[in-house]
Amino acid sequence: MAVSGTARGRTVAEALRHAPLRFVVSTWPLRTAAYVFTGIATGLLALAWLPVALVAGAFPLAALERRRVALLGVPALADPHRVPDRPGAAAWLRARYTEAATWRELAYTVLHGSVLLVMNVAAVLLGAAPALIYASGVANFATSSAQTGVAVSHPADASPSAAPLLAGGAAVAVLASAVLLAYTTAAAAMAQGELARLLLAPGDEARVRLLTRSRARLIDAFESERRRIERDLHDGAQQRLLRLGMTLVTAQLELDHDPAAARPLLAQAAGEARAALAELRELVHGIHPRVLTDLGLPAAVAELAGGLAVPVHVRLDLPVRLPPPVELTAYFVVAEALTNAARHAAATAILVTGEHTRGTLTVEVRDDGRGGADPAGGTGLTGLADRVDALAGTLVLTSPPGGPTVLRLELPCSA
Repeated sequence: MAVSGTARGRTVAEALRHAPLRFVVSTWPLRTAAYVFTGIATGLLALAWLPVALVAGAFPLAALERRRVALLGVPALADPHRVPDRPGAAAWLRARYTEAATWRELAYTVLHGSVLLVMNVAAVLLGAAPALIYASGVANFATSSAQTGVAVSHPADASPSAAPLLAGGAAVAVLASAVLLAYTTAAAAMAQGELARLLLAPGDEARVRLLTRSRARLIDAFESERRRIERDLHDGAQQRLLRLGMTLVTAQLELDHDPAAARPLLAQAAGEARAALAELRELVHGIHPRVLTDLGLPAAVAELAGGLAVPVHVRLDLPVRLPPPVELTAYFVVAEALTNAARHAAATAILVTGEHTRGTLTVEVRDDGRGGADPAGGTGLTGLADRVDALAGTLVLTSPPGGPTVLRLELPCSA
């Protein structure tokens, strides 16, 4: 286990902000270029689909756009549509065309087939400008030579020394275009991704419904937790304390008649007191770990990591203490992720990264296990998702078969 400083950027915006010069030699330019070029294709599709979308809606295209933002390193956007109250096509149409999300999707489709399409094409042309200008110059040179009657089948044939110059110029032009294209496509991709988040993600009305359901589940979860604590106290520490009291009474009676016989009873009472104290400490630790209160989230996560048989590497860049609800929620999310990775995923290495930027705590737990994790399969993440929802955060689990499994938590620190 190790604890170190700043985590690498996990989104294109973070990568640009943390290391703008190294950005061009990372994999991010390939991802942003893929986002822009596929954006041109889907923009043309939106342009062709627009007459149909005005009548039938933009649902398929919007669903694709919500998934495509994953190329930028952010989680795929959640579906903002509510489930119809009743079955049937009429109820579905009524639900879809009376909610704001449908009209936001239509607005995005219009923008995607017009403004965003032009922006993506302009980003590609601007990035490729050095190579295009060079190619145009070479073509003009060849055309001028042909018009003057000079037999030049290729510009390099004009002079034996021209070939290295032309090759060097071509290499410089291509390199300049690659560097410029990395930044122009990144800018266009971030702009389109932000617009997609604003128009295609769940709005305030969906969040209200989500919070209502989450808080109802939280009330049930807290009630279940209260009953569990009562049961643990009754079956564990309370029984030990009763035995301790009986042992002490017996030892007190023996002291009056046979002090030597009281010594084993006193030793037994001391053992029962230690066991009861250990159970109470374990119970309190499950409610709120002391190290989290005293030292904060990095120290608490480091303690968790040190107790696992699987090697855990921790990189948490948290220069200031966070609000207690944020720290507690993040702690239990990380604890659940580490437990699942160690017990169920057959992981051999786990990486925990996190940072606090622009008022948001971002924590990511990644393991190299077998993947295929299902939040509905009893992993304990459903209850934690309700905690996260109550703080207006997001919790996204990505676990394809074969791994890796990545759990990403984002919490606003104004909570």
